[in-house]
Amino acid sequence: MVCDFFYPRLGGVEMHIWSQAQCLLAMGHKVVVVTSAVGARTGVRWMTNGLKVYYLPLLPFVDGNTLPTLGLAYFPLFRKILYREGITVVHVHQVC
Repeated sequence: MVCDFFYPRLGGVEMHIWSQAQCLLAMGHKVVVVTSAVGARTGVRWMTNGLKVYYLPLLPFVDGNTLPTLGLAYFPLFRKILYREGITVVHVHQVC
């Protein structure tokens, strides 16, 4: 799951991603969240029920949002995560 908004921010999208991830984990799926770093929260973190979260050093432009075109600069890092984790399905929420 890829989204600019995730813990430690709180809101509707954040709770949707969290809830959907927890339901998929309960069904036996492996779930990885990729989001932008927030303050000192960078790198890889493990959360409840084995949820792995990658906090990438993306530059926000307004209210924590990143431009999709800025994400292209980090595509090699994102690709490495996809291969390392063996990800086959990507669910994305992006600000328009």
